[in-house]
Amino acid sequence: MTEILIEAAPVTVLGLRKADVAYHAMRRYILLGRLEPGAGLLEQKIAAQLKCSQGTVREALMRLEQDGLVARRGYRGTMVSQPSVVETAEMARIRIEIECLGIRQSAGSFDDDVVAGLMDIADQMDQATQDTDYYRGSELDREFHMAVFRQAGFPALEPILNRCALHMHRFTYMNAEEAVPDSQFGEVHRELVRTIARGDSGDSETALRGHIERVLDRFAPLLIGIAP
Repeated sequence: MTEILIEAAPVTVLGLRKADVAYHAMRRYILLGRLEPGAGLLEQKIAAQLKCSQGTVREALMRLEQDGLVARRGYRGTMVSQPSVVETAEMARIRIEIECLGIRQSAGSFDDDVVAGLMDIADQMDQATQDTDYYRGSELDREFHMAVFRQAGFPALEPILNRCALHMHRFTYMNAEEAVPDSQFGEVHRELVRTIARGDSGDSETALRGHIERVLDRFAPLLIGIAP
């Protein structure tokens, strides 16, 4: 197995529980490509590096398995997963369809409080970009899109959408020549909020679909090329 050295993730994305610290530390390394597919994750070593118990690490690994980021291989232990390009392209297609379904369902339901919350997330995106905290940026991007989708009232679809978005981000960081959000990261999302807030279902769906497709075209065009 590949030996790794894992450090705790930035405090800005952590909860208070030690299992949250371990989870975000490993997820950050996997998402940003610092832990490559096939890398072995040994509970004892990770526990020593993060100064926590093996039970804490085991709990974090179970959450990562639910995300599809690691796979348990029996006696071979736990390894970083390696989804194929075809699989990731399918997740991109599913994500777009789920989000567009959501915005058609929820158009006109975004009140001032919801809009203000989305704008606040977009402002935090600006700070993450300024801090070159790309993991934080990816977390905020998923938080934003999940908040938009949550207005549709389809809770059973939320874990599917989140997983698809997570793997799209992972693919981007692993394969794009430059996966760094530009200075317009927050403003692009504010403009999307302004369109959605007007309440027109057609305009909102067009803006949301175009937003995701532009990101794919810039950072992961291969996914567009092979998606069904």
